[in-house]
Amino acid sequence: MKKDWTNFSSECKLGRIMRTSQTIQEQLSSPEVEAIVREWLQENKGKSRLALARHLCEKLDLRDRRGKARLGGVQKALRVLEARGHWRLPAQKRSASSKYEARRVGHGISPPSDAPGRVEEVKGLRLVEVDSVDEEHFRIWNELMLTEHPLKDCRLVGRQLRYLIGSEHGWLGGIGFGSCALRLQPRDAWIGWDEATRKRFQERVINMSRFLIRPSVRCENLASRVLSICMDRLGEDFSRRYGFEPWLVESFVDQTRYAGTCYRAANWQWIGTTQGRGRSGPKRPVTTCKDIYVYELTRDWRRRMGVSEEGEAVEVIGLEETVRNERWVEEEFGGVDFGHKVAEQRLVRIARSKAENPSATYPECCGGDRHQLKAYYRFICSGREQISLQGILEGHRKRTIGRMKGCKRALVIQDSTELDFSDRLHCNGLGDIGKNQTGAVSNGLKMHSSLVVNEQGVPLGVLDTQVYAPHYDGSQKSKSRPIEQKESYRWLRTVENASQIHPLIPETELICVSDRESDIFELLDYRRRKTRSVHLLVRAKYNRSLEDHPERLFDHLGNLPVMGEARIQVPRQRETKSKPSKPGRIALPARTAYVELRWTKVTLSPPSTPWAKDLPPVDLYALLVSEPNPPEGAKGLHWVLLTTVGIHSRRQALRCLRWYTLRWRIEEWHRVLKSGCNIESHQHHSAERLARAIAIDTVIAWWVMLLTLLGREAPEMPCEMIFSPWECALLEMVQPLVAPETMTEQKKGAYA
Repeated sequence: MKKDWTNFSSECKLGRIMRTSQTIQEQLSSPEVEAIVREWLQENKGKSRLALARHLCEKLDLRDRRGKARLGGVQKALRVLEARGHWRLPAQKRSASSKYEARRVGHGISPPSDAPGRVEEVKGLRLVEVDSVDEEHFRIWNELMLTEHPLKDCRLVGRQLRYLIGSEHGWLGGIGFGSCALRLQPRDAWIGWDEATRKRFQERVINMSRFLIRPSVRCENLASRVLSICMDRLGEDFSRRYGFEPWLVESFVDQTRYAGTCYRAANWQWIGTTQGRGRSGPKRPVTTCKDIYVYELTRDWRRRMGVSEEGEAVEVIGLEETVRNERWVEEEFGGVDFGHKVAEQRLVRIARSKAENPSATYPECCGGDRHQLKAYYRFICSGREQISLQGILEGHRKRTIGRMKGCKRALVIQDSTELDFSDRLHCNGLGDIGKNQTGAVSNGLKMHSSLVVNEQGVPLGVLDTQVYAPHYDGSQKSKSRPIEQKESYRWLRTVENASQIHPLIPETELICVSDRESDIFELLDYRRRKTRSVHLLVRAKYNRSLEDHPERLFDHLGNLPVMGEARIQVPRQRETKSKPSKPGRIALPARTAYVELRWTKVTLSPPSTPWAKDLPPVDLYALLVSEPNPPEGAKGLHWVLLTTVGIHSRRQALRCLRWYTLRWRIEEWHRVLKSGCNIESHQHHSAERLARAIAIDTVIAWWVMLLTLLGREAPEMPCEMIFSPWECALLEMVQPLVAPETMTEQKKGAYA
């Protein structure tokens, strides 16, 4: 009895909607479809494979997003299933001229004339989309790739998109996109998808398999500018051609030829290294290992795929659970993945020893045990890429996100500090961090961190830390350099990092808080364009121009009437000696400052720098906090706070003011790192090893700071909540014999 084709076709349409994760091969290998193929082969002897593919596409409704029949995919699936013994297809007819031959111009492409040395001077820089029916441009693109690209190959795989890099000087290069790698372990682990999710969403990842800037072109920043222009239009062009929008772009950079600088300057992320096995993944390497870079075309692609950043759902971790946990070292350091179990266990042992005596050197922490000391130096000096600063902090970062999830709001406070290692004469990789009191240049590292606190100021953890060696020269001071190539890009990176974790904790409002150094227009513009899910609270440094008012920002706020008053507890001010580049200050006691509040909504005009002058203005809320009558000898408070959080009442203004006062928490954390953990006393001989040791100290400093603040803010908290019974007994034994009535309230809380 023959099958009812009409009903079966309807069933297949419904099945195609319900089983979107099934591949064509899986659909054709089902018993129902296999019976259909065998029946067609019996009734249509002598017909070609293409006819069978057309028949299956029509009956099974196998079409792409543009409505075209998926003939190529069906023919490939038929060949694969034939090799597995499912059926025997008609013989494939091959012509004598079936060998692939690229369409070429037939002669070399003329080099660009008078190509400038800087991208700002390039006239008419543009991308020209190449279509297969555009014979002239198609041949030019092929010729460039075959003659000037290192791979000497112009073929692309799967869904393809090509661009020529044009200008008034001539053709500067070309770009080509195709289907992504079928399997790529670093990429798949970074995405966090399983096999079913990979099959369903792999078409959303495309590969930039060809990127050529012609060897005759020597133009600074041209590659990064072209990448930025291409990423801005890639999604729309791909969607118009293939009917759906890609979410991620991957690319591979040959380590032996290039450093990948232009990718990092254009906001691409390095996620790992290939094993040299090619696109389909043979067992043996067939090519050189390459760096893998990824660009996110859509910020919420993880939510759309249904995967989290860590590849698993984020669980809420309460603060009480953190404090009561006797195994907090194992919890904060145990969630790492070094690809080596011994190294992971070694990190926990090192952190446990260091946490018992944070200010001591590690030989003192391990009691001089030679085996533990040898294991410590093996870990710090390891050549594994996974044992990096970010890798060591991976477990603590996950726990921090879990603690953030339990909060209505979380403040991501970012700031930088300098680490002076001038006396490490044999340490490699240090940079210039400024001048000391004598005017001599100090060598060391800079540390830019993101400390997360809740609205009560309790630290939840360290979200991210970057330790780097700064190098200053005349070119870095040029205002024409893009923000991606400046050290100040670290402020944008923190906001981007916060936006990446927001889909994991959508119920938590994230506010990035920073001081005057972060007052750069690119940060405000970056948040508006790409990360509206994260708010900003920045103290203004520059008296910027306003788009809708003749006065400048500070003058406009100063002329507003007083809208509210507040009190601020100003901590004591330590005395600092003057430097050639920075004046000193006198010591002042702690005091209460009575301030006036003024606020309004403003529209800031972009600065006149080459990279910002064409940007649109930014709408923000501005809050002026001024102290009219400071005490004698003290400088009055005068803060201008810029925020994306709406300020329409005194209550909202006080809330923003309270958030900014909590910025001092990261200064206290820096002090714990330097005085409590003595991170500037490490004696390692390279900046990389110093960064690994500092990574362990960052978590320990957070824990010390958390316990200190809890002791101050909640002195009635029982001792057993934090310390073990024998530690509590020891504290009672060493408690000073002082009458309670003679003790201050603060000391009573300290000994409670």
